Amino acid sequence: EDRYVPSQASWREAMFTIGNGYLMTRGAFEEPRVGEIRATFINGAFVTPPGESQLLGAVPDWTGFRFAVDGEPFDIDRRRPAGYRRVLDMADGSLTRTVLWRGAETGTIRVAFRRLLPLGVPHLAVLEATIESLTDEIEVEFHTGVEANIPSPTTPVWTPSEVGYDASIGGSCRYHSIDDAHQMDVAWRVDTTASLTYLDDPMQPSVRGVVSLAPGAILKVTKFVGYKVARNGEINLALPPVGTAFDDIAAASRIAWTKRWATAAIAIDGDAEAEQALRFAAFQLIAAAPPTDSGAGIGARLGGFGYHHHVFWDTDIFVAPFFTLTQPDLARTHFAYRYRCLPGARRKAARYGRKGAFYAWESAATGDEMTPDWSKPLYGDPVRIWTGELEEHITADVAWSADHYWQWTGDDTFLCDEAAEIILDGAQYWMSRLEEEDDGLHLQNVIGPDEYHLRVDDNFYTNLFAAWQLRKAGEVARRIETMSPGSSLRLLTRLGLQEDDLAEFAAAADNVVLRRSRDGVWEQYAGFFNLAPVDLSAFEPRVHSMYDLLGEERMQGTAVIKQPDVLMAMALLPSEGDRIGSADANWKYYEPKADHGSSLSLSFHALLAAQMGEADLGYRLFRRAAAIDLDDSMGNGSHGIHTACQGGLLLTSLFGFAGLHLEDGRPATSPRLPDHWRSIGLSFYHRGQIRSLEVSRDR
Repeated sequence: EDRYVPSQASWREAMFTIGNGYLMTRGAFEEPRVGEIRATFINGAFVTPPGESQLLGAVPDWTGFRFAVDGEPFDIDRRRPAGYRRVLDMADGSLTRTVLWRGAETGTIRVAFRRLLPLGVPHLAVLEATIESLTDEIEVEFHTGVEANIPSPTTPVWTPSEVGYDASIGGSCRYHSIDDAHQMDVAWRVDTTASLTYLDDPMQPSVRGVVSLAPGAILKVTKFVGYKVARNGEINLALPPVGTAFDDIAAASRIAWTKRWATAAIAIDGDAEAEQALRFAAFQLIAAAPPTDSGAGIGARLGGFGYHHHVFWDTDIFVAPFFTLTQPDLARTHFAYRYRCLPGARRKAARYGRKGAFYAWESAATGDEMTPDWSKPLYGDPVRIWTGELEEHITADVAWSADHYWQWTGDDTFLCDEAAEIILDGAQYWMSRLEEEDDGLHLQNVIGPDEYHLRVDDNFYTNLFAAWQLRKAGEVARRIETMSPGSSLRLLTRLGLQEDDLAEFAAAADNVVLRRSRDGVWEQYAGFFNLAPVDLSAFEPRVHSMYDLLGEERMQGTAVIKQPDVLMAMALLPSEGDRIGSADANWKYYEPKADHGSSLSLSFHALLAAQMGEADLGYRLFRRAAAIDLDDSMGNGSHGIHTACQGGLLLTSLFGFAGLHLEDGRPATSPRLPDHWRSIGLSFYHRGQIRSLEVSRDR
């Protein structure tokens, strides 16, 4: 970022998010700014405010650093900088901002802020501030510490209970969450040559320093902050020794990131912008992924408060497959989280009078459903929210993702210990959910991936995935039995199933209703072919979705879709390809009907286009998808980075342009490079071994 644009500040805060899998910090400035959204999150530390669902509230802030020059506060909104640059270094995870600034009656100064959440040191946050006088002798007064009382879009959820300070070791704070579910300890220390005075404020314990700088002199202040929530008992809260330099911490973080980049990086010869977009996507996903904590998931928006950091199907379909191929340990932690959430999924199924496991549409700490039944608008009547009850494909999405992980990794321990139970218990749910009529088995009153159309019957995506999971249950049971005789029967018994049930599952799968026209187009749901057509080009150019323009009631009667539904089902289940018909016919029918109202839509359409051999069309869609976060093209970037969109960009490159897939369990490739790409190079894991792939136009 080479210039400061105030109107873009909130979006850029989200873009410059940093993280290490445990901590995640939004890129707000160190000095206060009107309208800022300052936030640090601890992954998995969900809190339940009174009358609300679980959310990941911001913890006390470590990034604040206020200072004044000759009595005038440093403020680049009040006095615009003469020079400005901000850089996210994805090699070590650090964020640097450099500013040239002159006050009303002060000399010119150069200010540099560096912040880091070092990879491999989960509890630690480091901030370095340097102030250099370039022209005049100046007096600098600064304040920095830990601040709990920061503005937030959500209810403040942490309250200090103990605050202390020792000049030799720094400060210590203990906080309790508003629901008493968590105790959090914070340690902090400021290293500098300036004399410090402690300011005892329970909500904002800090130190104050005053120093005179001659021209050319530099003040350096380094702050170390450690966070630990009681549930993370293995974390050592100790801060680095006095005298530790920021560069020392950054060097260690660079080593840890280098190990991640060995398989996460995708190299593109001929398109530096696309390569950078993929590097940014991988960086943000890795920064958000808990390395070992199965009590934490990857939320739908990164670096913001959107969706309260709840875990959706986005992670299973758009993020986990990337991790499966490039960071299998992070994928494994995600599936450990999903397995840990099975009791919550069972409670949800039982609440609706069904068997098995029905995964939460919005999941948090326990796997119980976090989707509210009603919205709470500032104006107007409450609106019923149906997704938590009716967007049931989430159950099969989790199963599909777990199976995809096993197919690529061959992790039989995972299959036996966790995946089989996820798949079988979900199949049991579908059996209790299907309704029999003369023409077959139906799933009525559901919502598919196209959330513009609510409470529909026989959504193609949902029905196809339910049938897939019913078949997969028998396959998995047979597989684990061959690996460990008797294990299948023990698992079936524990789930209240018998071997005969597996045959019933398979028979039911063959009778799930899927509707198709004569030309091979599958009907998205019963009656979709009768909806009124809409020429989307007549509404271009537009920023808002068609849902916003037409309203919910009109959308129910129009053939406009939010994101791929039929097309997504066909892409994710290629083994069903011969049975479900022509991808080309379905693309021609459904692609013009997509308004891309979801951030998930463009990247998946890009993947589909590439897989169909339309690489240049796929590339154009890929660029539009990348612009959602990199250019804030949807206008909601301030809410946080779109997790699924970033994952979708990476999947488009792996499975679309590079054409990676499995044939008889072995990696194969069917590349479709955009015309201007000379090559694509990447590494991936297959059954514990790292493989390298380079596809070029010459070979």
